[in-house]
Amino acid sequence: MKKPLTGVFPSIRRRTLGAVLILFLVFCSATASPRTLGVRLSRAGQGAALGQDMQEAKAMLQSAVNKWSQESLKAARDRFINCLMKAKTDNVYILYHIALADYRLVTFYLSSKANEDAEKSLIEAEKYLEKATTLDASFGEASALYGYLLGFEIALHPERAMTLGPDSFEHLAKGLAKEPENPRIHLLQGISLFYTPHEYGGGVDSALGSLAKAASLFEKEVVKDPFKPSWGKDEAYTYLGVAYKQKKEYARAKEMFLKALKVNPESGLAKKELSDLEKIDGPKK
Repeated sequence: MKKPLTGVFPSIRRRTLGAVLILFLVFCSATASPRTLGVRLSRAGQGAALGQDMQEAKAMLQSAVNKWSQESLKAARDRFINCLMKAKTDNVYILYHIALADYRLVTFYLSSKANEDAEKSLIEAEKYLEKATTLDASFGEASALYGYLLGFEIALHPERAMTLGPDSFEHLAKGLAKEPENPRIHLLQGISLFYTPHEYGGGVDSALGSLAKAASLFEKEVVKDPFKPSWGKDEAYTYLGVAYKQKKEYARAKEMFLKALKVNPESGLAKKELSDLEKIDGPKK
């Protein structure tokens, strides 16, 4: 029979082993990526309360997008800022979600022709994404969203298109290389291609491939961590519908809008697109 461990190692050896174990844990923490550390902190140190706050903030943002309300978008952003303050340390996922709220605000302001407000939110979004990617260079989704936002810069400053255009595609490509199975990156790429002129590699047909890939990946995705991004599944189907509608494939467009509403029954964009589709002759044939 083996002797008990305490009989084999005297107290001095136990102290030595304890010191080695502490050094090993410190080494593991030092070599872990900031994103991994952010998740560990969220689970171990920050606790369930902050996770619940993040879930509520994400739900607020989704509701604001559904209603397309400026004040609700701002309130959701403030909730993410509050989460960052509670965390007491930079968490890449919280930084990302602040930028995501800013991205929604940029879209809202541009659609309202409030370009000055759009630029302010764009600067904020890029600032938080730069911080997130500095903390964790492997976070491809943050790189992709940054690249997508550069497209908004082109809308605000067309004279910079020759520089910003390639930069936008480069960041999207980098994000995809880092996380090739991330559905939101394919979604962002698909939307970007949809609005990019055909002569520059964009257009409906180019967009369809990315959007279909996004929808396929969303069907497999399960996000349990409250800090991680989980938006976009309904938008993938909605933009697929928009693309099919532009190609006059009305039956397929309707199918996609209905799938979007099955995922998110409150989606204002999907509801509007389906309503607009029903006003034209195509779906009746």
